[in-house]
Amino acid sequence: MSNLNNQRLKLKLHQLRLVPYLAIGSLIFYFNSNLDLNYIVKGYLVLMESQLCIIVIYFLTEKVTNKPHK
Repeated sequence: MSNLNNQRLKLKLHQLRLVPYLAIGSLIFYFNSNLDLNYIVKGYLVLMESQLCIIVIYFLTEKVTNKPHK
């Protein structure tokens, strides 16, 4: 019975890893939809902001979940 509870907990923690990416993606969409720019410039901004945010989230999660090596 305890294995079943552990599997549910791991699944939920695994799903929570997507929350920062979804939050940043929605913020990027919100900010870029309010801009009055050319579609090419908007597309370029979305790509650049997405790459930057993915790198920042990667390093933040690396720092938070960094476990000491034995």
